[in-house]
This record gives sequence, structure tokens and C-alpha cells, in this order.
Amino acid sequence: MIKFLHCADLHLDSPFKGLSSLPEAMLKRLFESTFLSFNRLVDIAIQEEVDFVIIAGDLYDSGQRSLKAQSFLKNCFAKLDSHHIDVYIVHGNHDPLDGQWVSLEWPKNVHFFQGSSTQTFCYERDGKTVACLHGFSYETSAVTDNRTIHFPEKRDEIYHIGILHGQADGYSGHSRYAPFLLSELLKKGYDYWALGHIHKKMDLHDDPPVRYSGNIQGRHSGETGEKGGYVVTLNGNHASSVFHATSDIEWHEAIIECEEAENLQEVITLCEKIKDTYRHPHKGIFLTIRLTGHTPLYGELLDGVFLEDLEEILREEDAEVSFVHTVSLKNDVRPAIQDELSIKQSQFFRDIVSVLQDERELETALTELKTHRTARKFLSLDEEDWEDVKKQAEQLLLSELYKG
Repeated sequence: MIKFLHCADLHLDSPFKGLSSLPEAMLKRLFESTFLSFNRLVDIAIQEEVDFVIIAGDLYDSGQRSLKAQSFLKNCFAKLDSHHIDVYIVHGNHDPLDGQWVSLEWPKNVHFFQGSSTQTFCYERDGKTVACLHGFSYETSAVTDNRTIHFPEKRDEIYHIGILHGQADGYSGHSRYAPFLLSELLKKGYDYWALGHIHKKMDLHDDPPVRYSGNIQGRHSGETGEKGGYVVTLNGNHASSVFHATSDIEWHEAIIECEEAENLQEVITLCEKIKDTYRHPHKGIFLTIRLTGHTPLYGELLDGVFLEDLEEILREEDAEVSFVHTVSLKNDVRPAIQDELSIKQSQFFRDIVSVLQDERELETALTELKTHRTARKFLSLDEEDWEDVKKQAEQLLLSELYKG
């Protein structure tokens, strides 16, 4: 039997872009949150008496690793070493081997996988090999080739664990680095695959486990829910896992249906009530509230001043242990059903929507933007993003026609 901790995507020194408007104390706590989350994982590894810790890439947010972040990890690893816990590390696209950093001497329990080719480390107990760990680090920030062919197949009875920082084929939402097929991983016959790169915890396969542990701290409103790592036990052919949430701050989105609201005061009350349901005694919460549903209040909720004032009311300035800070109030309400049908039946609305759905028309409209030095940076969107843009355009058209 072996027991280990699997985590990935620490992103120490994350700049948390776009959040400079947060209260100063809250922003400071956010900057420290990645460090605190990993510290908690180290404590869990010690409490659980694991054999080793696996970190599946992106320990740092960039190739220029700060001395602060490196010293922090060195101290964490020394703490693990004092409890006879080894650490196995691959570097990912954010912290490749060709980055710049101060070269430190690491504790003897730390094992870094090298780049270019797959490397194998053997974990020993009482002089006997009980597990083999296979993986590679990114030598540059853009490893775009499939390297699963270089992982050796399991041909003995000891435990084999694959460590891979990459993009599973068929999954969107992240840069396509070190792509792989699930079927290719399963052919290796390993007992566990510790994956990194995708910031959402996700099991691609149950037996054997092929798992993304997700990142250890959400960094923006798109990275919602609990974050942390897994304690995994392999016992013969059986694998069991327990997820441990360690993030200091969580991001959440709350949906409020406004169909039954009869006035704006009821909308305010609904927002205040749902905000309180997210309060956690030991965490800070960044909350996005989304107003939805067909409502007779549609016209009143188009008032930007009211929404800005409501958003301000729902914010908290205190950065104590427990807070719920509303970072955004999104208005996705729609007119009463009959009013919306009336607008959508107009020839003008149908003509504009047909243009939105025509890929050639869209390409023509974007041609000038794609040659603009600043604008083109924002046009590298995936299919899901473009669908969201079209949805927002339709909503904007609907609201303008409603106003008359």
C-alpha cells in the first residue's frame, strides 16, 4: 500500500489581474492565498502520513520565479523532509525550465523531472522499490507535441504513476499544451495518472483514476468552488481518494430568478438573502450575482445607476476571516414573455440575428478589428467565448429595441 498527495497548478506569485479595485486588505489577503493554500496541503500531507507528494506542474505563475516563492517552497519541502515525505515535481507551461530564477539548494527529498524526455523516479521503502513515477517537465513554455508515447508501459507488479501537465483531447477552456488522448494513457497500465494544467478538479477515468486535481486557489470568477488537492491510497488493485479543500478564498456564482419579484425592493432583498447563504466561518467568498428570468421589472432593471448602487450595497470592505464580497452583479433578465415575443417577431430583429449567426458576416465585421494592434489581442476566443459574445449582442439588441 502507498499513500500520496496529488496537487497541481499552485501558481505562486499570481498577479490576480483585474482585481486592483478590491479593498487593500482584501487584495493583500488574495495575494497570499496561494501560499496559504499550499501550506495547508503540506500540513494535510503530514497529518495523513503520506509517502510522498506529487505536484503536477505550474508551481509558479511565470518563468521568472520570485525568491520569495522559491524560499517558501524550500521551507515547505524541508518540513516534509523532516517527516520523511518525498516530493516529486514536474514544471509546466507557466514555469518552464528555461525561465529565470535564483538557483537554490533543495532538500534531499525533492525530485525534479527534467525536460525533453520522460524520466522515471523509483520510490523505495525499506530498501525495496514500491512505486515508479514517470513524467517530464516543460523545457519551454510551449510544449505542443503529444509525448505520451514516451511513457513506458507497466510490466511488473509494483505501483506505476504517471505525472502529466497537459490538455486532454476534447476538453476546451485552456491552452492546448502537451495534448493527449485518454485511451493512450490507459494503454500504459498505470495505477494512477496525476494530471495538471486544467484548473478544475475532474476525473477523466475512475479505474484506474485519471485525474485533474485542479488548481489550489481560484484566481478569478471563472475558477469557482472548492480548491485544494487529493490524498490518494493505492492498495493492491484498489484506489481510494479524498479531496481536501484548502483555498483561503473561494469564488462562487449565485443565480437569482426575478420572475416573481414585484418591485425593485424585492430584488434587493433576494440579493441580500442569497449573499448570506454563501458565508463560510473560515473562508472569504468572492461572489458574482446573476439576475435572470422573464420579469415585468425588465425596463427598471435596465437602469445602470440602480445596478451600480445595488452592487455597491452588496459589497463588504472588511477582510476578516469570514466575508462575502460581491465582485460583480450581472443583469441577464429578459422582458415579460409576451413583450419579448413581440420584439423578436419584428423583421428588423430577425435580420440582425441572422447576421449574428452568419459566420461570413461575422468574419467581415471582424476584419478591421483583426488588423488593429490593440483590438486583435482580445479576439483569440474559443467557440464557447464566441457563443457568449453572440448571446450578449442579442441581449443588447433586445434591450435597445425594448427602450424604443
